[in-house]
Amino acid sequence: MDEEFSDSFLKVLKLLEVKQKHNLSDRAFNEILSIFTNNEISLYAIKKKLSKLVNIMPKFIEMCINSCIAFTGQFVNDTSCHLCKESRYINNNLQKKKPRKVLSYFSLIDRFKIQYNDPKRSQLLRYRYEYITNENYNNFNIGDIFDGNLYKELVTEGIFTDEHDIALICSTDGYQIFKQKTGDCWVIMFINAISRLSAKKPSDTNSLYRFPSNTSPILKPL
Repeated sequence: MDEEFSDSFLKVLKLLEVKQKHNLSDRAFNEILSIFTNNEISLYAIKKKLSKLVNIMPKFIEMCINSCIAFTGQFVNDTSCHLCKESRYINNNLQKKKPRKVLSYFSLIDRFKIQYNDPKRSQLLRYRYEYITNENYNNFNIGDIFDGNLYKELVTEGIFTDEHDIALICSTDGYQIFKQKTGDCWVIMFINAISRLSAKKPSDTNSLYRFPSNTSPILKPL
């Protein structure tokens, strides 16, 4: 077995899972780690090894201070928001452009590449294609999101032409962080349309469709 996947390393990964599940501080985790490994490995060393094994790194995208837009695409060279007119940078020093707000983004493509490397997961990701090629598809019964008009409209527009294409549902919502309402936070969540296959079925299915009025689930192609 490769050195990175030794028994001791796998045990440390289990401890790391406990840390994340119970929100342990780095200090507490390192103290526990020192007991089980005799100070042979640290949290820093674990993260460094994981970064080599899992190629998922955050990308920092500059945002408008009021979250109006992201400075990407046609706005990539703008120095202010075209909607609220707020400056993009803390100062106008061309040599030291420090953005007033950034967004941390983890590439969905990188995540799916990792999933496709797993044979079992790769087979699950073919669910959409297997569903729509079933002889009972298009029988006017609604059994899945792929029976919906929105999905079928996207297909007529030339989307989902490859059997490996993945359907994602996007949901976004914002909330105030402080009582003074001086700042807010927006959560953007992409849900794999087949992710429920590995999940426990809810007892109250109807409760899943009681979306808040300002939440709009949208089907998007990868």
